Amino acid sequence: MNVKVNRRSKIPYYQQLTQQLHLLIATGNLKKGDHLPSIRKLATQINLNLHTVRKSYKELQKKGIITINPHTRALVTVDPNKAKTISLQQLSMSVEQIIIEAYILGINECQLKEMFHKNLQKYYVESERDGF
Repeated sequence: MNVKVNRRSKIPYYQQLTQQLHLLIATGNLKKGDHLPSIRKLATQINLNLHTVRKSYKELQKKGIITINPHTRALVTVDPNKAKTISLQQLSMSVEQIIIEAYILGINECQLKEMFHKNLQKYYVESERDGF
């Protein structure tokens, strides 16, 4: 599994890791039933504190995306009911935050739509082509 954190980013490491794990699941690189590396192994692999990786795993667990059992590795479960409810609420808040930040930065509506469109094409066109 290839995940990296941008040490220069203002986004907390655990959020970067959570986002990347989400992406791996969304793109099918991690599927239901796959095991994630142990917290210790992933922390060592990407040179992060154990607590940072644990926090990321806990976030994914709260969203119903993984299951963490004591003394075993985390398992991708993607509970659609739980994940969908929480994800839609959080997604709505994230989109709103992006719009606010774009407005503050002076990015106009057309520029913002273009950014969204490019990213939508990047993920949805590729996933449709791959059968997702």
